[in-house]
Amino acid sequence: MRLVLLSGGVDSTTALFWSKKTCNTHALIFKYPSLHNQKEINCAMQICRDENIPYTLLDISSVFTDFKSALLQNNTETIPNDSYNLESMSKLVIPFRNGIFLSIAAGLAESLGCTEVVLSNHAGDHPIYPDCTKAFITSMNESIFQGSGGLVKLCSPFCGWDKNEIVRLGVTLGIDYAKTYSCYKGGERHCNVCPTCIESNESFLANGIVVDR
Repeated sequence: MRLVLLSGGVDSTTALFWSKKTCNTHALIFKYPSLHNQKEINCAMQICRDENIPYTLLDISSVFTDFKSALLQNNTETIPNDSYNLESMSKLVIPFRNGIFLSIAAGLAESLGCTEVVLSNHAGDHPIYPDCTKAFITSMNESIFQGSGGLVKLCSPFCGWDKNEIVRLGVTLGIDYAKTYSCYKGGERHCNVCPTCIESNESFLANGIVVDR
């Protein structure tokens, strides 16, 4: 069985559908104080209900109380209205977020009897987020494997992919991306101007689909 970290966004939803096609799958959804988290949670839980996938929702909000990032509710930085770039990177990084998520996920996976934890990072993230790089995944996999006594591994199926490839896979898996949520601003509808909205829309366009979100 696999434990998939599910945010309710494009990448993690694709990873969820990819996993459930070949393996019993359990989703892990985190509640934490990002601007867009509540919308993500609602989408993630609904996707799990629609697909009859069991899930665990964990509230780890207190962990991020003193963290600094434009993506968190207690910060005053504004979300940039442009594509990913180095200037945006410093504002959007939540320090060691994936390391925190994966450490918790590894313990839950071992408790549930899962042999793999699935993270949906992709190649487009690498220049921006240090905890999405291949080097990070390799080292974290070793830590999880050793720390679980060889019972759990980290799986990163999209680590070498770009988002266009992920969406292409999702189309073949029958995913309705209108059910996902990826906007950094956390509004009722996607803003279509923040970096993740732009990236998602470009990937939809590249695959010839129109998604009303």
